Parts: sequence; structure tokens; C-alpha cells
Amino acid sequence: MNTLPSGGGHPAWVPEPNRYMPAATGIHWSQSFVQTYASGLNYQCSKLFFGSPDYPTNNFLVPYLGFGLTDGGNAPQETINPNGDIVIDEAWFIHPNGTEYQILFGGNASVTVTAATGVQFGLVTLPADLPAWSVYGIRTVWHGVVGNTYIGGYRAQRHRGEKYWAAADLASIQALAAANGASTAAMDPDSKYNVVGNVSTSQPLAYGPAQPFALGWDGRPVVLVPSDSLSERQEIAASADARRNMGIIGRYLDQRDPVWGSTPHMFMGLPGAKSANELNTSAFKRWTDFLDVVKNTYNGGLNPWTCVLDQPGRNDNNATAATWLSAKTALPGTRIRNRYGADTRIVGMTILPTMGSSDGGRTVAAYTVSTLWDPVSGTLKTVNDGIKSSPVYNAVIDLQAAYMSDSDPMRAAAAENFPLGNIIGHPGNQDGVTTWNTMKLPSSVLLGARVMFEYQPGLWASRTLIGKTDNGDGTADFTVSEVFATNVQDNATLLGHAFTAADFVHPALYAVLRTVSRIPQSEKLKFYP
Repeated sequence: MNTLPSGGGHPAWVPEPNRYMPAATGIHWSQSFVQTYASGLNYQCSKLFFGSPDYPTNNFLVPYLGFGLTDGGNAPQETINPNGDIVIDEAWFIHPNGTEYQILFGGNASVTVTAATGVQFGLVTLPADLPAWSVYGIRTVWHGVVGNTYIGGYRAQRHRGEKYWAAADLASIQALAAANGASTAAMDPDSKYNVVGNVSTSQPLAYGPAQPFALGWDGRPVVLVPSDSLSERQEIAASADARRNMGIIGRYLDQRDPVWGSTPHMFMGLPGAKSANELNTSAFKRWTDFLDVVKNTYNGGLNPWTCVLDQPGRNDNNATAATWLSAKTALPGTRIRNRYGADTRIVGMTILPTMGSSDGGRTVAAYTVSTLWDPVSGTLKTVNDGIKSSPVYNAVIDLQAAYMSDSDPMRAAAAENFPLGNIIGHPGNQDGVTTWNTMKLPSSVLLGARVMFEYQPGLWASRTLIGKTDNGDGTADFTVSEVFATNVQDNATLLGHAFTAADFVHPALYAVLRTVSRIPQSEKLKFYP
């Protein structure tokens, strides 16, 4: 068991400034579905912003991949691929002061990323150190043949200045980027902003870099995170924080704690990922063609991480606890340690439950919990106990304990735990026929939240807040993604919804932030050898 050094504070950090380590928060793997290059829109450009580590960085290693991951089903198998190569015409590092520095691939401005198998690494060295804790951008211009497909991973986050443009030729796309106007409507239509779904219903996904790395590491722990949607996303674009973090684990690790600091990290999974599938059939490219290249080509045989944080396991659920637990622990205990050595430090995490509700998630008491997901006396209890006692882990962080409500250890927090005041007046014109998409709320309400309100006495409805204009008087006008004619009483009671959807699987913004606040930062001690 780790112990704090005398005098308190974190254990000593031993800098290795010439070792490439993850240097971007909010990255996301290309995933889920292919998209088609439309006529006049086959030259494209994404402008994305990321958070740098809490130490100065300078030389950046920026990878691009030609393959994508499944989302759900067999995730994270790497079997969603474009039918043609992705030609990167140019890529730029955007300094916080707005200056752009070109990313070069073997000294060249452009490079071809081979469909299904390709990995290309770009390099850029800044004339001076990027200050610690910066938000920087990466702008990528690419093209393909009209009618061919490509694959992306990023939902443009408008509130953070992210853009997604498309045009018919390179000069036109360069002009759009130089003008820095709104995204091309076809690439980020208002009707699909913040919608998570498939290629026909979802906010389109832009191509961009895989995990960027940088030199300058100050020796703090750096964690590699096998992950699923309960770790790093399933929020909407508008709920990302200033450093592009979504989900519980990314926000927790990136917290700039005065004693423990922030923890650089790299997520290996995505929504739907199963422990049983990771580092297994069709799920090796991220490890062999990406991580191993950073290790052996750029790091002189040193891994670009120091510790594994094993988060997934929920999607491996099984009515037989031993089967479920085995799927969870075989990834770290067998496949990861066989690959990286018996002395690899691995920290486990307990698994979160899933619930139903008889009142739409408004109250804790109305949650229903099946035997499978019961964390007090059911299958999940047995599995989480097994995780906490398993010899495959050097330590375990009890995520489930931080997630549950204060009033009932079997049930998570509900909307009643997040009182937000009242709607100001009422949205719409109250005729019950004309649709409305804006509502005036207290300005303290968070952009990207899902909220619940008592639209008529005893009746409740929910909306997702995707745009915010502060009025300067303690109120703000919010745009909502669900456009209906709901007739709302004046000054209706307003609550923060705890879940993103009626399946009660993924915590929404207020529940995410509550859970983050309840995981002690001192748990980061478990990342140290």
C-alpha cells in the first residue's frame, strides 16, 4: 500500500522531459459509422481545441489514423473503415495567441493515411514553450473522392469555437478556414447539433487527430485508461468543459488539485466497449500500430504512460457474477500484463449500476433496480466486491460509492437532488400548438445540462440545453434541442436531470459533476508505484 511521504503532498515526481506523453484532453477515436463525401463538399477542415498538461510543452507528436472503432456491439473492435484513403492536405497547431504552426509529416505538409490500416505521425516544434494548462487547437484539412466514405470522431463544440467546414477544392476550404466563419451547414446542421445517434440522425463527426503527445513531462503519473461511455463520454457537445473534457473520469483526472495535481491520461475505448473485446480479436491496432510506435520509435522503448486505470466492465454484464467478473479482470490481469510485464501497475474501478424509473428520474425513491444491477445485494454487488478483492489490481477506486445517492445506497442521485430554481415566466406563447425552442432560466444553470420542469401541476417534462445567451441580469436565454409546443405554467419548478436519456444508463451533466466531486483527489495516490 502506498503511503504519503513525510510532510504530506504527493510522492516525488522525477521529470523525463524528453519522453512523449499524452498532451491533449478531450480526444476521441474515429468511430461508429462512415460518412460520404458529397459533391462540392469533399474537401473538409476541422478546427478542434484541446487542453494541454499542467507543465510546459513544446515538441508535439500528432497522429492520424485510417481506421475507426465500432460503437456498441463488438466495441472497441477496429472494423469501421472508410473505402478510400484519407489525404491530409495540411494540418496546423493553433497557439492560444492565435498563431498557427504547420504540422509536418516526415518534413512534408501533406500525407496519405491508408484506409483501414494507416497511421501517420506529424511533428511540430513551437518557437517557445506552450505554457502549462493551455487550450490549443489543431486544424486539419483533408479530402477524398466524391462518393467515397470517410470516418470521423469529433462532434464540433460550438461554445468552444470549434468548426467543421467543407468545400469543393483546397483553395475554397482554405478560404473558409481563414475567414473563420460558422461551420458549413451541411457538416454541422442546427437540427443535428448535440444529437447522438447514427449517420442519418446524428451531429456529423469530423476527422481529426488521435491522441497528441508532447515532450516536457514533469514526472507525475500518466494513466492509460481502457474505457467505455461511462468513463469519457456520452454527454452532448455543449456539455464539454473548457478543456474538452466529458464524462466522469476525464473530468476527475484533469482536475487541477493543489496537492495531487492533474493527471495526464489517454482513453483507449469508447461507448459500448467491452473488457472482453479489448486487446482481443480485431482490437489490436491502437496498441500495436499506435502506442507501440510511440514507445519504440519516439520514446526509446519507454511507454507513453506509467499506470493503467481499468474502468470498463459494465458492457460485459452477465447474470452469472463469476462470468461477468472474469470478463472484467482478464483484460488487465492477463492481456495487459502479458503485453507490458507482470510489474505493470493497474488500478481497478468498480462498475456503476443501471436503473429504471416510474417517474422519469425525478425522485430517488422511484428508481427501480433489477437483481442484475443491484449494488447492495444483487449480481453487481458480487462483481464489485470481486473487483475490490481481485489480485489483478494493485489498488481499486470505488467509483460506484461516489455515484450513489445519499439517501439510498442502492439508487443513484435523481433530479430532485439538483434543484435549479424556476423557469423565468414561461417559454412559448402558451397556446399548446406553436412550438418553441428557447426558455429563460437562471444564468447559473449550466450549458449542456438536461433539465426537468413541472410544466403543469404534477406533470413534468425534460429539455436539453444546447445554447446559452447571458442577459447580464441573473437570467440567460437557453436554446433547447427538443422542439415541442408544451404549455408551461409560469415560473415552473426547475431541476437538473440526472440522466441523458430514459434508459437511465448514462449520467447527465449535473450527475457527472456530482460524482466527480465525491471521488477524493487523494485516490490519485493509487497511481504511484
